[in-house]
Amino acid sequence: MKKIAILMFSMLLLLSACGTAENKTGSETNSESQDAAAEETVTKEGTFAGLADSHTIAVTIDGKETSIQVGSDLQDKMNSMSEGQKVVVKYTKGTNGALELKDLETK
Repeated sequence: MKKIAILMFSMLLLLSACGTAENKTGSETNSESQDAAAEETVTKEGTFAGLADSHTIAVTIDGKETSIQVGSDLQDKMNSMSEGQKVVVKYTKGTNGALELKDLETK
């Protein structure tokens, strides 16, 4: 009777450890794919539509107004632009889904 109990307990430990390792690996892969998607830089031409707020610009890209968050390193460039100016924006999509400006050039 003791042998059966020990065998069942050993099997339970073995199977539960395998399940944990598989789930952990799967979640890391999902996290890595989200990070890769978040870091993909997109370059688009558009028209500067104005400031949405103190850290967000609005750019018309492919006929659609798009809001892009601006970091402190590009604030001066953003503030010196005028509406209707042609621009090239480089941005990434953050983990929260917001677009984050990486570079801004005027044409």
